[in-house]
Amino acid sequence: MIEVGRVVVKIAGRDARKKGVVVEVIDDTFVMVAGEVRERKCNIKHLEPLDEKVDIKKGANSKEVCKALGVEFKESKKKEAKARPRKQRKRKNGSGKTDANAGAKPKVKVSAGTDSSSRTPTK
Repeated sequence: MIEVGRVVVKIAGRDARKKGVVVEVIDDTFVMVAGEVRERKCNIKHLEPLDEKVDIKKGANSKEVCKALGVEFKESKKKEAKARPRKQRKRKNGSGKTDANAGAKPKVKVSAGTDSSSRTPTK
């Protein structure tokens, strides 16, 4: 009863109550379905076969199946992968400090009333 070209209605899942056509019979429990539904492998227990049959070739895509069914083909929008910022790893050197701070000298605070000559170290 389930053969290539058989019009079916999905009764389970995200595509429930949508029409599709059997495009390929994989084995006795699974078939490939295309049409208003997403083009994918489907268990025949999740399908309700109708009396209609469409003349299509084996392995037809959703666009061809929608044309044969007389249904408008809605093309899905493909999302582009966004470039994500890379995380900076903190690496420790032998002293326990991170690499960014390993060679840095401590900053000297200068008060407003002092001159630069008083900051020079004496021997």
